Amino acid sequence: MGKSILNSDTLKLANFLPFKNPNTLKWLYAPSKEAIYFSLRTILASFLAVAISLWMELDSPRWALMTVWITAQTTSGETIIKAQSRVAGTIVGVIAGIVLPALFPQQPVLFYIGLALWVGACAWLGSLVRSATNYGYVLAGYTAALVGLTATSNPNAVFMMGMARGSYIILGVLCLSVVERFFAVSMNQKSKKTLYNNLDTAVTGSLAIAVDVLKGDEQAASRVQKVFMAVSAFQSSLEFRKVELLHDTDHTVDHVHAALSSVSLVLTRLTHLNVCLQNLPKDEVYQKISLEISTYLKQLTASLDQQDKFDDQLKILNTLRWECRQIITDYVYYDSIAQSEDGEKDQVSLLDHRILYRALSGLLAEIEKLLTQYQAAHNPPKADKFRFKSVPMCNFKVAWGNALRTLIVVLFGCFLWEITAWDQFPTIIGLFCVACGRLSVFENGYMMCVGVYKGALWGCVAAGILNMTLLAQASTIEMLCLSLFVPLFIGGLMNYNLSTRAIGLGYSVFFPYVLIWGNQAKINEIQYFNTSLAMIVGVGMCTFAFYFIFPYSPPKVRQQIRHRLVNSIRSLAKITQLPNPRRWVLSTMEWFVYLMRQFNAAKDAALLQQYNHGAVGVMSIGLNMLQIRKMIDHDVLSENIKNELRDVMQHIADFGGEKYEKTLIVTKEAIQRLREYEATEENLARRLEIGVAIACLMFIYHALEKNVEFLNLSA
Repeated sequence: MGKSILNSDTLKLANFLPFKNPNTLKWLYAPSKEAIYFSLRTILASFLAVAISLWMELDSPRWALMTVWITAQTTSGETIIKAQSRVAGTIVGVIAGIVLPALFPQQPVLFYIGLALWVGACAWLGSLVRSATNYGYVLAGYTAALVGLTATSNPNAVFMMGMARGSYIILGVLCLSVVERFFAVSMNQKSKKTLYNNLDTAVTGSLAIAVDVLKGDEQAASRVQKVFMAVSAFQSSLEFRKVELLHDTDHTVDHVHAALSSVSLVLTRLTHLNVCLQNLPKDEVYQKISLEISTYLKQLTASLDQQDKFDDQLKILNTLRWECRQIITDYVYYDSIAQSEDGEKDQVSLLDHRILYRALSGLLAEIEKLLTQYQAAHNPPKADKFRFKSVPMCNFKVAWGNALRTLIVVLFGCFLWEITAWDQFPTIIGLFCVACGRLSVFENGYMMCVGVYKGALWGCVAAGILNMTLLAQASTIEMLCLSLFVPLFIGGLMNYNLSTRAIGLGYSVFFPYVLIWGNQAKINEIQYFNTSLAMIVGVGMCTFAFYFIFPYSPPKVRQQIRHRLVNSIRSLAKITQLPNPRRWVLSTMEWFVYLMRQFNAAKDAALLQQYNHGAVGVMSIGLNMLQIRKMIDHDVLSENIKNELRDVMQHIADFGGEKYEKTLIVTKEAIQRLREYEATEENLARRLEIGVAIACLMFIYHALEKNVEFLNLSA
């Protein structure tokens, strides 16, 4: 059970204001030009939908107005994708709304169960698929509920009701799409500029951290969280940028995706280099080459947005990388000629030097790949067939929670309707499905449900004032539009402002629903109060469901994500088909960012830092495990060394509780034995490969040792 929301603090009038602090009304009296532009173009689209629906003499034109505001988004690409998915969801929902009553004639219980299962399944899909198209799934659910429940009083008219509902929605979508396209002047160029600016921010952020790590700043690696979050937010918007680029025929977005994956790997490589700098000796040669690399990265960062081609930069980078490789080769040679007892001691330190330079070389190699993709994003090759397939983040627990929550409340509402026979219950259940569907597509509907309810209440109040005053006297389309302009404009500003977005969502969606207007409609107080009561109960049921049925708990969600991250590295030791390292890191990064959003930075600072280091440790362990698994599958290493590596992998697959300490001991002992093998190995290729294995085990051991509280699920 969740915490009670029915207490004196919650019921204060101030809590229902469309803002947290009455003094912070800047979004209203000093909105940004982007917010004004968004509100005006959405109002124009809604007025166009109103005019056409009245001209066509549709019986319920408010649905066209609602559709415009439900579909409208702050970016053109997101609006276009959502409009397309809304049309597809409407068609599927109308078909389901017609088929369900036909499947269960004169069998209300079976109809209720079938409807609840359909709406729950759509909520499950909409919650699972985190993209702009997910709204089409939930729309298919609540459209079927609106059509099917409305037709219960007259089943013979279900087809006409379905066609009418589909007509309103498609009309609203078409009007919004036309206006969006009309005002999307130079959309391609603007979107490309935004795309490149965001990419520059991600790349320069990672390079700046690299410079700090090379300087010896031990805290620099802990700042990767901000860059990870920026990369994740940027990555989630690429779907919309692709539409704004007119479907990206030159695959610019694919190259940007690949560049972002390289940014993630650069940040992970930096954690490896940071471990080496803290635990391994550094000689004068390192001081010299690290200074050269730092100077190069500073110059690259300063001139990044001023270059079209990076051939010269790539040559310099390749030279620095080969310098590191040459140093590694020299140290291998020195090891081979060392014969004395003092030389044996030197062998250990030279191996450590080689590990350090290998980490540095790996970082430079990843930066080289990053620059290659960065250049391809700015100057796509002709006849480019490059594709980057990312793995979507699917949270099954959230999806099942939303599905079961919707299923339970729909069945409960149908039960109340059956025993009370209140004629407003079909409307209540339909509006509940609308509200639940809208909240299910968000990452955390729990945090938004109260805001949506507040917005619905204020929309009800605003609509009541209009119904009793201006709309009662409106007899022309001009008067109607003038009456609606101010409340819709305020709703648009609330929608654009991040802090009031939840309230704006409830306001702009449900405000049109309780308006009474039409070609033959006049003020009807009874209709307004009945509709308002149904809306308040329906949206209130949604808020109640999100609070008390599978309620959101930040500590619980954090534990779930933590378990998922830890189990992801356990599975890498067992699975036969290894994932692509870039896609694995990118997918893990998304979960890492999702985890960071579950914290209050002011209240949970210490725990936030612990989870931050732990999640970065997961990425480090996973990347090195993938490298070790590949080494085991190849034929370079001898079988006894492979067995050492297999033993470590097996212990990582089972670590937890008392086994966690055993895993640390086994990993440390494996490092010592591999050092002994490396010192006596005569085959050069095998010796180099053993050095790579030792480096991977060192990074794994360091991450396991420093993140016991996060990685040990039994602690």
